[in-house]
Amino acid sequence: RRSSDLLLAGGALRAESSEYPLVVNLPSAERMQYWDIGVVFTHRFVQPVKDHGKDVYGLDGFTYAGLGFTFGIKPIPGLNAFIYRTSDNKTFTFGLQEQVLNGERVRMAIRAERFDEVVKETTTPLGKVGISGLAIQVPTEIFITDDIIFSVVPSYITKTTTTDTILAVPPGHTPNTKPNTGGVFNVGLGLRIGFTEKFSFVSEYYPRPSKFAKAAPGGITDGTTYQNGFAAGISYKTFKHRFTLVGTNASGTTPNQVMSGDYGGGPRLSGNWSIGFNVTRIF
Repeated sequence: RRSSDLLLAGGALRAESSEYPLVVNLPSAERMQYWDIGVVFTHRFVQPVKDHGKDVYGLDGFTYAGLGFTFGIKPIPGLNAFIYRTSDNKTFTFGLQEQVLNGERVRMAIRAERFDEVVKETTTPLGKVGISGLAIQVPTEIFITDDIIFSVVPSYITKTTTTDTILAVPPGHTPNTKPNTGGVFNVGLGLRIGFTEKFSFVSEYYPRPSKFAKAAPGGITDGTTYQNGFAAGISYKTFKHRFTLVGTNASGTTPNQVMSGDYGGGPRLSGNWSIGFNVTRIF
């Protein structure tokens, strides 16, 4: 009886409190309540950690920073509006997310956003920049226990860096003659484990889409193909703030950057991971 009451109390608390709907790069099925406002600041270091201590393990290198806002919409419970802008390709995103299920053990939301890279459109060896498109995601969270949350995020990106371009292949393979067409469907995975009320382990996995399994990032001739992406680290939550520090081989933060599989040549080799962090604040 006591444990059941605690579980119900925990569910009620989740239902009444605002939480920024973001883990690392993947959206969560959380929501901003009432007219609450959430702010996120993201930072991704590009230089790999293994590039020597004299460079402070990558902290002296180039970085991509982003700033975003998510707004609760009180008349429609579970509905949030959001905008976000990050410096890589000066990408601007905006859209809506609706929490459609908030059960004791399962939560689900539907998220739709438009992305625009506002740099001049051009074709580079790694694909096109200056593109725009839509991203549709369905973040779904399964509470294995109250402190262990497994997430699945089906995602469809309508246009990617290599859409309408010819994919390169590793040396020794027959060259492609037809352009890569259409968008990309992918399924991101996540795992969160709470150690205490404040500290938790967070991780995400971004599989390589099947169309890139036998393709090589343009301009790379050492036999490398596109890679799977990941992010893993520690999250610390205090009053209305959350700080998340991770290691990741994916430099991006938006759905079209981390879930497309080909952005900027795709995720780096797993040994070339870099440091990144998010800071969120609820008002």
